[in-house]
Amino acid sequence: GGDVTPSEATTIYIDASAGAAGDMLLAALVDAGADSSAVLASIEQVLPGARVSFDEVTRAGLRARRATVAAPETSPHRRWRDLRTAISTADLPPRIGRGVLAVFGRLADAEAAVHGIDPDDVHFHEVGAWDSVCDVVGCVAAIESLSPARITCSAVATGSGTVVGEHGTMPVPAPATAELLARRQVPTIPGPAPFEACTPTAAALLCHFVD
Repeated sequence: GGDVTPSEATTIYIDASAGAAGDMLLAALVDAGADSSAVLASIEQVLPGARVSFDEVTRAGLRARRATVAAPETSPHRRWRDLRTAISTADLPPRIGRGVLAVFGRLADAEAAVHGIDPDDVHFHEVGAWDSVCDVVGCVAAIESLSPARITCSAVATGSGTVVGEHGTMPVPAPATAELLARRQVPTIPGPAPFEACTPTAAALLCHFVD
């Protein structure tokens, strides 16, 4: 009310009690009112030709939105230094560009820590695939569109069991996810879902944006 603009009064609350993934966060942000045109335009600047669609679906009897990415299966920018150059040279609004670099920087630092290598030499593997780049760019652009006063989050469900990646079979949460969440001292809910409930991409987004 009064002369308070919606953005000044807006708090984004993320319910991660069932976990989080980049595409889930992107779809939820668009469903909450983020400008999908601005989101798609930012993704196009980094990944020309990538296509992202937003469809209404039903989950557990409730209406929801799903983001589907159509892009090449692999990325030529697997190494952090190469991906960083691609993002830096893209024609993105400065705040969005800085946000995308910061999120991937967190991922690179976490991967470097768990593998014992220099961040510049990190190969993102699954995280470096085009769909994950779309998720990060899209989420950063969506949050910029919503311009919230603050972002809060529930405790994050991590799941349980194992996940198979390019380094082999690893425990859940994956080492990089565990490292990211531990650095921010994020409250977590282990199990009981027998799968990876929180992905490294989502962990990096949450750790960057949540107050």
